[in-house]
Amino acid sequence: FTTWVKVNKETGKYEKNPCCETCAVPGTAAEDNWTWSPQGSVAMHLPERWGILQFSSSTSPKDDDVVLLEYKEWDVRCCAMALYYAQKGYSDKEGKYTDLIERLEPFFNEPFLLHSAAEVHVTLIGEEGFSATAKIGAFTATINQERYLVVSEDDVLSPSLTK
Repeated sequence: FTTWVKVNKETGKYEKNPCCETCAVPGTAAEDNWTWSPQGSVAMHLPERWGILQFSSSTSPKDDDVVLLEYKEWDVRCCAMALYYAQKGYSDKEGKYTDLIERLEPFFNEPFLLHSAAEVHVTLIGEEGFSATAKIGAFTATINQERYLVVSEDDVLSPSLTK
């Protein structure tokens, strides 16, 4: 077993160990990345690929009283990420972004696909940018060429507040 850090015997300081034990060729001098959930990419700074963890006070793994919470904005987030990755793929091939969803269709790939219930819209911003919006139900997600993603939920007035 090799740890990811080691003590340099000459300096006495901790250093990153370049010996990868989980790489395709164990023992190679490469960065050893691991996560508790598959990410599909060697880049842990992609929050759209992180797993979702729910804590519980239950001590039994078979506790039927534990209710899994629904992450209600997940579908619209994934749809926005599908638009982002499709735009990047299109731009890599064509050298520019597009505001036509039909042109993006060949670039939609797992795990981020357009949701069948999504209303989508893309706006080009100058020569170098875009803003893409996906709406599913009460949730709207907007993303740009820098992967800046914002999700909002429609304000819903309760029946007692409406006239």
